[in-house]
Amino acid sequence: MSQAMAQRADSLSLVEALCRLREQGWSEELQFAVVSAGDPELAYRLAHEAPQAELESLEPIILRSPDLRIVFDFAVVKGERGGAVSRLEDVIVESGDGGLMVLFAADVDGADVDRIEEALRALPDPKFLRHLELELHQLEWNR
Repeated sequence: MSQAMAQRADSLSLVEALCRLREQGWSEELQFAVVSAGDPELAYRLAHEAPQAELESLEPIILRSPDLRIVFDFAVVKGERGGAVSRLEDVIVESGDGGLMVLFAADVDGADVDRIEEALRALPDPKFLRHLELELHQLEWNR
């Protein structure tokens, strides 16, 4: 079996283990296997599915992801659990993706809204700043 096929088989077995997490319960071995695999999607899924997951050990894997949506989704989970989201916010702000910056400010507990607003002001398209204002107004209205 080639190394690529072996890695795919390992990833598939980890996906299966994550799917059975609710039935079989938490294990440190699963956390170790996901961290060892270094796959951002698996790291996010573990964080999302397992409240016991050690988010600090998963974050470096997430930060290496080319998929900004995984970074955002992980930040939502980490913020909900009271964790620091500044490094995740750095990635989103530095990406220049105005839409994700708006979502981050509105949906991630612990987001630095002032910093994100400043980054949005630096973008050439002012529509994202308006979207942020609307999202924040909606949040206030729903409280």
